[in-house]
Amino acid sequence: MKHHDVPGALAAAVVLALVEFAGSFGGAQELIPEPSLDGLEEGVRESLTAARLALLQVLENPEATTGDQARLYGETGKIFHAHHSFEVAESCYRNAARLDPVDLQWPYLLGFLYQDSGRLQLAMAEYETVLGKDAEHSLATLRLAQVRIERMEFDAARTLLEKIIDQEDLEATVHAALGRIALASEEYARAAEHYQKALTLQPAANRLHTPLVLVFRNLGEIDKAREHAALVGQIKVTLVDPLLREVGSRSVSSEMYLTTAAQAIKADRLGLAEQAYRGAIVLNPDNPRAHLNLAVVLADRGAYDEAERAAREALRLDPESFFAYFNLGNIFEKRGDLDKAVGYYQVALEKDSVNVKANFRLGAVLMRLEDYVGAAERFNRALEISPSFFQARYLEALALIAQGNYSEAHIKLEEATRVHPDRPEFLGPLARLLATSPSRTTQDSKRALRLAEDLVRRNKNMENLEILAIALAASERFEEAVSIQQEVLESSRRQATASQLRHLTYTLERYRGGQASDRPWGGAARWLTPTP
Repeated sequence: MKHHDVPGALAAAVVLALVEFAGSFGGAQELIPEPSLDGLEEGVRESLTAARLALLQVLENPEATTGDQARLYGETGKIFHAHHSFEVAESCYRNAARLDPVDLQWPYLLGFLYQDSGRLQLAMAEYETVLGKDAEHSLATLRLAQVRIERMEFDAARTLLEKIIDQEDLEATVHAALGRIALASEEYARAAEHYQKALTLQPAANRLHTPLVLVFRNLGEIDKAREHAALVGQIKVTLVDPLLREVGSRSVSSEMYLTTAAQAIKADRLGLAEQAYRGAIVLNPDNPRAHLNLAVVLADRGAYDEAERAAREALRLDPESFFAYFNLGNIFEKRGDLDKAVGYYQVALEKDSVNVKANFRLGAVLMRLEDYVGAAERFNRALEISPSFFQARYLEALALIAQGNYSEAHIKLEEATRVHPDRPEFLGPLARLLATSPSRTTQDSKRALRLAEDLVRRNKNMENLEILAIALAASERFEEAVSIQQEVLESSRRQATASQLRHLTYTLERYRGGQASDRPWGGAARWLTPTP
């Protein structure tokens, strides 16, 4: 019988047989969970059924050695792993490791499955098993260090990383991890050293510029922070893991193309990702996920008409898809058709009202449409769902200020400083509000000045200097306010927009005339671009 002739009934029979036979060899093995084949592509069903048949034949063969069984369990695990059937893969790897404790690829892959799913304690145990038998296993050392970092066990992680820091194929990843430890420990000079070393080793890894922005801001080197901010991208440090690459090679479906596309996106290779998604569609034209992901890539490349067609095809295949409506909203937002974007985001929220990103993006579009009441409602909803979402908290306060609701904005900003004491981003809006509010209940020029001075001590950038000028003028220290505002205006001429420059000039003239600023920002929050 050819594989493509294997009916669903036989597939089910093979699963049941495996369940019966799995525990019949000296109690060494555990039962293999029964996977669901429903909804899988034909090629995937064929591959998984064939893998189970091969394993069953070995389990039934009285002449099969323990090594044969271990290898077949492990290889079957790789096939299920490649097709994202993780529970089956996990059981197969465990059986392989029990039957052949000498082959370290099985506990290593099992550790990776645990790490990838957030089961860190179990992942640690598997990596330690590997290292207990091979103390020089560099990838297990690196993976164990990564788990230690996630558990905030920084000293233990640093010790592990320093053992493999000179290994050429791991060096960039190790330095990036050491940079993360140093940044979390507020050792900013050391963090800069490690991140810059990683970037030197892999110049294309432009995601490293993100932590370097934070590092140099905290070191007070604002020009360097700006340089790195202009270079931020999505390409991660590349780590070659031969075992995981081998697992990926076991895929026989359009899922392989989807995985390839996801990796291409991480590497910021959108052209390759587009090709991979198109390949997935050729293999399975009825897969809405492939059409949807193609739409996302096309929108990122600026091909909005084609992106819209791909998203609508995904919607045709899955009319209830939240993601299809959300991505249509995103396409129209990027295209600048904000009214249509609002409509699609609203339908998306009808499908999933607790989606944080949809609430946030709708709020961002409403902000651009100057519907500050609606924007504040959406940001507030995002916060109800995810209280730690500080960007939503920040923009909610700006929306309240923009609609003139100073009292509520004041309450929100005070709350934000309590909830996020480690984030100075909220101190600036609070200082601006306290210095410029027309309401006596929310005006406090002395406190505004203290906050502004603290911000400048932390980071002497143009934004914080502008806030200091606002606070000085509110305290009737106009000469100092004029001097600082002039510095801000001159330093901003190259980068600021025309409306921002008009606002800075307008405010400077008020200071010269002995008047405090009457605007927290340039008339309103309308020119502040919400972050994704």
